[in-house]
Amino acid sequence: MNMPVHVTILSREDCHLCDVIYRIAMHLQTEMNITTRKVDIEGDSALTERYGSRVPVVLIDEVEHFAGKVTEGELRRAIKKARWRRPISRILSRLGCGPKRG
Repeated sequence: MNMPVHVTILSREDCHLCDVIYRIAMHLQTEMNITTRKVDIEGDSALTERYGSRVPVVLIDEVEHFAGKVTEGELRRAIKKARWRRPISRILSRLGCGPKRG
Protein backbone atom coordinates (compact mmCIF):
# COMPACT_ATOMS: atom_id res chain seq x y z
CA MET A 1 0.00 0.00 0.00
CA ASN A 2 1.36 3.41 -0.97
CA MET A 3 1.61 6.11 1.64
CA PRO A 4 -0.08 9.36 0.69
CA VAL A 5 1.89 12.33 -0.60
CA HIS A 6 1.56 15.25 1.83
CA VAL A 7 0.66 18.61 0.27
CA THR A 8 0.93 21.66 2.52
CA ILE A 9 -0.13 25.14 1.45
CA LEU A 10 1.50 27.89 3.48
CA SER A 11 -0.84 30.86 3.48
CA ARG A 12 -2.01 34.01 5.20
CA GLU A 13 -5.48 35.07 6.26
CA ASP A 14 -7.56 36.56 3.42
CA CYS A 15 -5.16 35.32 0.71
CA HIS A 16 -7.35 34.64 -2.33
CA LEU A 17 -4.60 32.85 -4.28
CA CYS A 18 -3.92 30.63 -1.25
CA ASP A 19 -7.61 29.65 -1.19
CA VAL A 20 -7.56 28.84 -4.92
CA ILE A 21 -4.54 26.57 -4.59
CA TYR A 22 -6.05 24.88 -1.54
CA ARG A 23 -9.24 24.15 -3.52
CA ILE A 24 -7.14 22.71 -6.36
CA ALA A 25 -5.29 20.46 -3.89
CA MET A 26 -8.56 19.34 -2.31
CA HIS A 27 -9.91 18.48 -5.75
CA LEU A 28 -6.78 16.44 -6.51
CA GLN A 29 -7.19 14.70 -3.17
CA THR A 30 -10.40 13.13 -4.51
CA GLU A 31 -8.41 11.60 -7.40
CA MET A 32 -4.97 10.94 -5.95
CA ASN A 33 -3.58 9.44 -2.76
CA ILE A 34 -2.64 12.73 -1.08
CA THR A 35 -3.32 14.56 2.15
CA THR A 36 -3.84 18.30 2.03
CA ARG A 37 -3.50 20.89 4.74
CA LYS A 38 -3.36 24.66 4.83
CA VAL A 39 -1.11 26.39 7.37
CA ASP A 40 -1.47 30.06 8.28
CA ILE A 41 2.13 31.24 8.63
CA GLU A 42 1.09 34.19 10.78
CA GLY A 43 0.52 31.75 13.64
CA ASP A 44 4.18 30.68 13.57
CA SER A 45 6.97 33.24 13.96
CA ALA A 46 9.59 30.99 12.31
CA LEU A 47 7.40 30.48 9.23
CA THR A 48 6.55 34.18 9.10
CA GLU A 49 10.25 35.07 9.24
CA ARG A 50 11.17 32.50 6.58
CA TYR A 51 8.38 33.13 4.07
CA GLY A 52 7.23 36.67 4.88
CA SER A 53 4.78 37.84 2.24
CA ARG A 54 5.86 35.13 -0.24
CA VAL A 55 2.63 33.13 -0.10
CA PRO A 56 1.15 30.85 -1.16
CA VAL A 57 3.99 28.37 -0.88
CA VAL A 58 3.31 24.73 -1.74
CA LEU A 59 5.28 22.03 0.04
CA ILE A 60 5.10 18.46 -1.17
CA ASP A 61 6.34 16.02 1.44
CA GLU A 62 7.81 19.02 3.30
CA VAL A 63 9.88 20.15 0.26
CA GLU A 64 9.08 23.52 -1.31
CA HIS A 65 7.89 23.13 -4.89
CA PHE A 66 5.99 26.31 -5.73
CA ALA A 67 5.50 29.87 -4.59
CA GLY A 68 2.78 32.09 -6.01
CA LYS A 69 0.43 31.00 -8.78
CA VAL A 70 0.18 27.25 -9.48
CA THR A 71 -2.02 25.49 -12.00
CA GLU A 72 -3.78 22.19 -11.39
CA GLY A 73 -1.60 20.55 -14.04
CA GLU A 74 1.61 21.78 -12.43
CA LEU A 75 0.53 20.56 -9.01
CA ARG A 76 -0.60 17.19 -10.40
CA ARG A 77 2.77 16.66 -12.14
CA ALA A 78 4.72 17.62 -9.01
CA ILE A 79 2.71 15.15 -6.91
CA LYS A 80 3.30 12.37 -9.44
CA LYS A 81 7.04 13.11 -9.46
CA ALA A 82 7.15 13.07 -5.66
CA ARG A 83 5.41 9.70 -5.60
CA TRP A 84 7.75 8.34 -8.27
CA ARG A 85 10.86 9.42 -6.38
CA ARG A 86 9.94 7.64 -3.17
CA PRO A 87 10.73 4.03 -4.17
CA ILE A 88 13.98 5.10 -5.83
CA SER A 89 15.04 6.99 -2.72
CA ARG A 90 14.33 3.96 -0.52
CA ILE A 91 16.29 1.64 -2.82
CA LEU A 92 19.27 4.00 -3.02
CA SER A 93 19.24 4.48 0.73
CA ARG A 94 19.32 0.73 1.32
CA LEU A 95 22.23 0.42 -1.08
CA GLY A 96 24.10 3.13 0.83
CA CYS A 97 23.88 5.62 -2.05
CA GLY A 98 21.21 7.87 -0.60
CA PRO A 99 21.78 11.29 0.92
CA LYS A 100 23.43 11.29 4.32
CA ARG A 101 21.42 12.64 7.24
CA GLY A 102 22.69 14.52 10.18
